[in-house]
Amino acid sequence: MSIYVKKKERESFEAMLRRFTRMVIMSKVLTQAKENRFRSKSPTRSARRASAIRREKIKQQKQRELY
Repeated sequence: MSIYVKKKERESFEAMLRRFTRMVIMSKVLTQAKENRFRSKSPTRSARRASAIRREKIKQQKQRELY
């Protein structure tokens, strides 16, 4: 999504820049980008299964060490 700002007649650069930053904040482009920056994909079915098997092996190994 792009945001464009054209300089109005007799408008200073600073005023145009303020108007642009306000439009960026209102459009929530930056907040969405920050949220998506570290979002990881959900694991596949095989990855979940492998993780569960690994947990079970560790659990059984700890049980054997206790007894």
